[in-house]
Order: sequence, then C-alpha cells, then structure tokens
Amino acid sequence: MNYGERISHLRQKKNLTQKELASKLYVTDKTVSSWESNRTEPGLDMIVKLSEILECSASYLIYGDNNKDNIEMELKIRLSPKEYNSLNDSLNNKCQFLLETKLHDIYYQSDYMKKTNVNKTLRIRSTGSKHILTYKNLNSKMYCEEYEVEIDNKDNLKQIFEILGLKKIIEVKKVRKIYTYLDKYEVALDNVENLGYFIEIEVKKSITNFPEEYDELLKNAQKLGLNLNNLETKRYSQIMIDKKN
Repeated sequence: MNYGERISHLRQKKNLTQKELASKLYVTDKTVSSWESNRTEPGLDMIVKLSEILECSASYLIYGDNNKDNIEMELKIRLSPKEYNSLNDSLNNKCQFLLETKLHDIYYQSDYMKKTNVNKTLRIRSTGSKHILTYKNLNSKMYCEEYEVEIDNKDNLKQIFEILGLKKIIEVKKVRKIYTYLDKYEVALDNVENLGYFIEIEVKKSITNFPEEYDELLKNAQKLGLNLNNLETKRYSQIMIDKKN
C-alpha cells in the first residue's frame, strides 16, 4: 500500500467517513480526500494526530512496514532567536556537547537528474580541511536516502562534475553546535546564513526497525522540549532555492 492507501485503510477500519476524520483533525473532507488519493501529503504534526486517531504508529503511516538502510532519519524544527538562545543554554544540561563547527555545503545536479527526479542531488560538504561527497535522494518529506564518501581533492572533483555536466544549484553556509543525546542521537543547533535558526535531531545508529525508531525519535524530541508544530520538512537547500526563486 502507498501513503494514501494506508490512511484510507485505517480510516475504514475505524468506521470513519472522510468527513468524520476531517472533523476530528479540524480540516476539510477535501483535504483528507487529497491525502488518500496521494495528491498531497499531511505534515508531520498532522501525521502525529492521525496516528493517535487511527491508533497506529506515525512511522507506519509514512513508511509502511518497510525497513530502510542507508537513510538519514531526522527532525528539523525552525526556531525563533529567543528559542535558539534558550536551547543554547538548556541543551548543555540535557546533552553532551561535542563541538562547534562551520559547514559549507555546495549542491550539484545535472539537467538529467533535474528532469527525471528533482529530489536527487550531490553535495560537497566542507568543514575545515575535510571534504565529504554525499548523494542524496529525498524519498519523502520525512527521510532521505544518502551515501557518503570522504574526498581528498575537492577541486579535482569539481572538474569531474563539470565534465559530467553537473551544475552548482545552491550553497548553504551555517554555524553548527553538535551535541549527543542518549548515546543515540546527534542534536545540531544551527545558525544558517540568510535563513535563521534551526535544530535538527538525527538517529546516529543502525536503523533496524524503522517504525519503532521513528516513533522513539518523536518522543525524545518532545522530551527535549521541542514543539513539533514548528517542524520544517524542507531541506536547507530547498528552502534556499525557494527563497532564491
């Protein structure tokens, strides 16, 4: 079953019409119909509410029963300057501080990639003298398939990209404070140039049971005092592209 079919199946198991489900969520029945026909996707805050009403895990609604390897599972939340400063203090009491670093990300895409799947990109991340090449495929608004390899000559790689027809589409610069939480999560407090403040929580261990891991991620985000209503489902690169356009 796809995303919309899972919502429809669970709704019918609960003997709810689209209108009745919509009423519980304070949306229109047209909105529920749009989800179930896969024209649009509910945001993560709405997924949480759906999981409570339909009595299932949030991750099941998003991913089904499939487990995934080589994925980046994280939550990103937009912060006000006041929230950023508050978290800057509170995280030191709840998490273990690792380091503060400056990151420079350059995203590339070929015309073919853009035409066939706009969500596929290559990224060169530079921090100090270290450079990492990452292939990213944003499979949904909630998780990203990725593969990484360290590179020792960034300039030569750029030349290869040019020969292959890969073009730079956007740059993202940020100052990141990195913490660990429960020896399982990486918590990143970000000050992104021209975008503002954010916090990201990423699962940093092998993900074997996808639904359980995702539900636990949501719960631990709330334990850190984060407001899931302020979730940002777009990647920094996409926010920058939208802003540029």
